[in-house]
Amino acid sequence: MKKSAHGILFAVPLPDETYVFGRVVLDVYACLKQRMLPADSPLPGLGKALLVEMYSAVSHTPTYTPSAKLIRGAFVDSDELGESWQVISRLPVNPREVEFPETIIGCMHPLGDGRFECGEIKVLLPIGDNISQRVGEFSTRHSAFLWHYTCLRAMGRNNEVPKGYEGATLAGSDLRNSPHRASIYQHLPFPMEMSYYEKQKIMGFDLDRLYCT
Repeated sequence: MKKSAHGILFAVPLPDETYVFGRVVLDVYACLKQRMLPADSPLPGLGKALLVEMYSAVSHTPTYTPSAKLIRGAFVDSDELGESWQVISRLPVNPREVEFPETIIGCMHPLGDGRFECGEIKVLLPIGDNISQRVGEFSTRHSAFLWHYTCLRAMGRNNEVPKGYEGATLAGSDLRNSPHRASIYQHLPFPMEMSYYEKQKIMGFDLDRLYCT
């Protein structure tokens, strides 16, 4: 991709012929191709994923109207962008407002067996007893083909998701929605209330660099 998809606004068609809207806030593959990501970053492993945020407004036409965030950052396959996900416009991304999902990765080390990951942040957790299995929030790149069902679930419209699509959910992929979040944050060098931008600055990262092209 010669140009990143940062800021692209798109419309996702729902089964009832309405639309829900989202925006690409980070094009992981474009950053990888431009060699912006170090080898030890967690992001390259996501391949051609897009970090997107979704909005709460639903419309009968693919006309975007600003509304509150429904999903504050999730990794989704890029397959449908420009295909079934109609591109509407582009709205510049403010790095200070970008949020990433939080996950727990199984990782054996002298202090325990888990690692907290969020964007480019990685922190070894000084706790054991198979923490990654107990907490159960794993890094996930969501299917673009099922994303409309995931959005319906996020809106509380579970009854509109057909049987057999239990995997179309944010559950199990984001510590921000977990009852274990507060206990995990006791072992991290920043408070839950901080934005990702503030946290990554504390850890010595520079998110701004990914938006300079």
